[in-house]
Amino acid sequence: MRGVERLSAGGVAPFLIAADGLVLVDCGLPRRGDSVVAALGPRVHDIVAIVLTHGHPDHIGGVELLRRATGAPVVAGSGERGLLDGSGWGEAPRSARGVRWLMGGPRFVAVDRWVDDGESVAGVRVVATPGHSPGHIALLHEGVLVCGDALVTGDRPRESPRSFTSDRARARLAVRRLASLQPEWAVSAHGSPMGDAAEALNAFVARFDEV
Repeated sequence: MRGVERLSAGGVAPFLIAADGLVLVDCGLPRRGDSVVAALGPRVHDIVAIVLTHGHPDHIGGVELLRRATGAPVVAGSGERGLLDGSGWGEAPRSARGVRWLMGGPRFVAVDRWVDDGESVAGVRVVATPGHSPGHIALLHEGVLVCGDALVTGDRPRESPRSFTSDRARARLAVRRLASLQPEWAVSAHGSPMGDAAEALNAFVARFDEV
């Protein structure tokens, strides 16, 4: 995959995008930020932005440690304010609230920059994909789509579990949007990289109309 690396950090994969500097996507589980720092090695000093795809605890757990280690600004989708400032958790799915309680991690994330669809972060395109969470975003760079939890990649694409998804109808619209981008590769936090992504995603969304 050109310019995109999956980091080994235990359970939930952050990604590193080499664009106009290095962009770190997501921060892994609570108390595992040190694993992300170790995976980055000396490149930790070359990170120019930390992008959070959404505010679930398995994606933001190491954010404060990584902010300190890198000195980089934290970036997130503007629709995710409620989860990241803590005010919107009352409306989150019960399963997501339960995991937040069990995992711990930050209750509040100070975001340095809020972004919307079509903006760029260090040369990486932001794609709004609300549904799994209210302000979920994906990232596109040189034909590689970093999906967060908008879908699960692997030998074939799958929807993220309904019990953790805020709005399934919007989540499906988000997957349609991702398919329309015709990526060469798609990667997600909970699955393996998926090649021939455009073909796989087109076939996947076609099945939405059959259900």
